[in-house]
Amino acid sequence: MPLSTELPERLRQETRDLHLLSERSGVMAQLLAQRLERSAYCSLLRSLHAIYAALEGSLVRRQSDPLVAALHTGALVREASLASDLSALHGPGWRTELAVAPAAHTFAHRLLDLARRPSPVLVAHAYVRYLGDLHGGQILKKLVAKVLQLQGDAGTAFYDFGDEARVHELRLAFRRALAQMPVTHDEVDLIVAEARWSFEQHVLLFEQLTAPAAPSV
Repeated sequence: MPLSTELPERLRQETRDLHLLSERSGVMAQLLAQRLERSAYCSLLRSLHAIYAALEGSLVRRQSDPLVAALHTGALVREASLASDLSALHGPGWRTELAVAPAAHTFAHRLLDLARRPSPVLVAHAYVRYLGDLHGGQILKKLVAKVLQLQGDAGTAFYDFGDEARVHELRLAFRRALAQMPVTHDEVDLIVAEARWSFEQHVLLFEQLTAPAAPSV
């Protein structure tokens, strides 16, 4: 199948500003500054689990759509690894003891709604989450282990896609699948707009999860 750079390039170029903003927002900024408590990190994982449960359930529901199916492989699925990390870091009661942030609820409902539509825009959410996991997530794995003083791989399964060569292979395969999608220019517009919405929702989520600053003495 012929390759096209329009979709991957437009996604990269036209979401760059929001991608950078999301990395500097709320709970993510606290994590990067190494000021994040375990409880706040668990709250982040709980909301991400709700998002991934909706995303991956929606991708399975749309598996008959070749556009969607091309970006959904077992190697990328994260719901189970998030559940494993939450059990390790919080305990077995995480599903009922940890709240899902309002922005994550909105996000999940959006994904479930998209699963019912004959539209390729669900691709945008796979792009935002999975390609982000395969890039920045590899840096976050070491950072989380350091900040939370974790031993071994316990609590960082979310970021584990295999060794460096495997991660590189998955990145290339994902980009290739994007480039091979037979989408029209109008469909590309819709996918890019949806990806921007996704990043905006991440910014809102990260801000909602921000722990209050300690009072000055």
